[in-house]
Amino acid sequence: MKETKDEIRARIDELEYLRKEFPTGFSEDLKVREIIDDRINELRRQEEIAYEDIFKSMIRSHEAVCAAKKMGEKEAYGQDPAVYYTLAINGEAGELANKIVKAFRFGKNPSKAILEAVISELPDIFIYGAVLAHTLDLDLTKLVSDKVEIVIGRALSGYYGGPLNEEL
Repeated sequence: MKETKDEIRARIDELEYLRKEFPTGFSEDLKVREIIDDRINELRRQEEIAYEDIFKSMIRSHEAVCAAKKMGEKEAYGQDPAVYYTLAINGEAGELANKIVKAFRFGKNPSKAILEAVISELPDIFIYGAVLAHTLDLDLTKLVSDKVEIVIGRALSGYYGGPLNEEL
């Protein structure tokens, strides 16, 4: 899995600290500092093209919308955020479903239209989910990780069919 911008930034910070603390009295020390500088420069190039943490990225988009609307991040257009964003998730899921229905009804190539629908609407569903968690001060990463462990436990126990014989 590729590193996120934050992960790369943390590695750069560690190397910059090491470089600062490294002695400079001997020629060997200068070579080590040069190696560290080369690695920092390489990491900076990687950082430019790295992905942002997906949850942080989604919240950044929410912050931008809130700033444009002059609305607090924990608000929801004057409504209860839990209700508003849950309905928004369902609205986006409905748009996805409607596009898929129309792909079957009118399309000569429904697979392509279905993929386009998923590409168009799935990010909206995820963003609203992240915003819902954010407005309720929930740690979405922990919630998802906990649920993944539950699903894996169920799969291992046979809940979804035959039990698995190996750990995941």
